[in-house]
Amino acid sequence: MSACILVVDDNPTNLKLVCDVLEYEGYEIWRAIDAEAAEATIAARLPDLVLLDLALPGMDGLTLTRKLRAGERTRHLVIVALTAFAMKGDEERARAAGCNGYITKPIDTQKLLVEVAGYLSAREAPAAPLKILVIEDTATELKLVRHVLTGAGYEVDSAQAAEQALEAVRQNRPQVILLDLILPGMSGLELARVLKRDPESRGIYIVAITSFPERFSRDDALAAGCDAYLVKPISTRHLPVQLELVARGGVFRPEEDSL
Repeated sequence: MSACILVVDDNPTNLKLVCDVLEYEGYEIWRAIDAEAAEATIAARLPDLVLLDLALPGMDGLTLTRKLRAGERTRHLVIVALTAFAMKGDEERARAAGCNGYITKPIDTQKLLVEVAGYLSAREAPAAPLKILVIEDTATELKLVRHVLTGAGYEVDSAQAAEQALEAVRQNRPQVILLDLILPGMSGLELARVLKRDPESRGIYIVAITSFPERFSRDDALAAGCDAYLVKPISTRHLPVQLELVARGGVFRPEEDSL
């Protein structure tokens, strides 16, 4: 059965765009144009995900979120805020009200599908945090990615060269490897081949990253055994959702590579 998504937005154009994109992807979509209609829909049946515009007529999205979080039946709903008026502090206010995430308008339809899949996957994920190995030889980039992923609640290990990475895989088997393709010594592509040849590590998902797509193409990465491919600079906002998607067996379509 496909996931059920409730889209709450009083703007007819935005509502139609989001619903059409998600319906085309195969989701079951419910619509509401205000908080009261959303409450009535949720009272009849709980959706798997709520995409909620914050600027609604009457009761606004933050107030509705607080009401849902206060209800025994609705407190665990996955609620993602939508807003066209992103200002400093908006994301913090949305999360403080109980939103699981935050998406700004205008909606990028390609990114929307990745984010929705990630939120739905996280809802079904086990309690244990995702274990991620970041293989990156540039210290500043490694520090940034570690900060983003640990802040998202993941268990993060790191390595700056292939040999160190192989030891990390043996010692603390990760679920996902974020692999820079330029490394000292053994290259990232060769490391991917080594990992995929080994029965002990071939089941680990590998996400290739590179600043040089003209030198390391998507086809090269996939041929080496990588499961997904990203071009730097990486969006720190979308990276956790992308890795969740890969870890649950999802894939990136070509147009989603450089989120």
